[in-house]
Amino acid sequence: MRKGTIIPALFLILLGVYFLLSELGIGIPGWDRIWPIFPLVGGLAFLGGYVFGSRHDPSLVFVGTAAMLVGLWFFFITLGPLDYRNLETWWPVFVLIGSVAFLAQWAATRFRDWGALFLALVAFVVGGAGLAMTLQLLGPQTRALLPRLWPVLLILGGLMTLLRALLGKRSR
Repeated sequence: MRKGTIIPALFLILLGVYFLLSELGIGIPGWDRIWPIFPLVGGLAFLGGYVFGSRHDPSLVFVGTAAMLVGLWFFFITLGPLDYRNLETWWPVFVLIGSVAFLAQWAATRFRDWGALFLALVAFVVGGAGLAMTLQLLGPQTRALLPRLWPVLLILGGLMTLLRALLGKRSR
């Protein structure tokens, strides 16, 4: 069995079933509603490549997780209660998706890639703050102060780099 041909074969079968049902007049959603299947399946393919492939590259986990979550998010928009007019409110969700993807990458490195953890935490703080601002969950004074605190991220990045340099493995 050649593993490289399974995914394209399944894709062709599913595509054929979709078009057959459409031709037979069976009520199925149009492409305008189900297009998020492409990033979703692409993300699953990357994750499958990491799990079942010979290359266990943690970057496959990052891309797979991000693409899968983007697909799921857009399904929530195309099939769910939200629509595209609200994207200016929901943009921080994409930053939070990046946070989850960095956390997945950190886990794929067996919790050794502290850079991925740092980026996950930064994305979580930025995405959470952005979501709190766009959903107007903060008072006016906090909303005015929050955008001015971005240098704190630089300070934390510097502290993390310093700690890695001081506590990391020394090469001889």
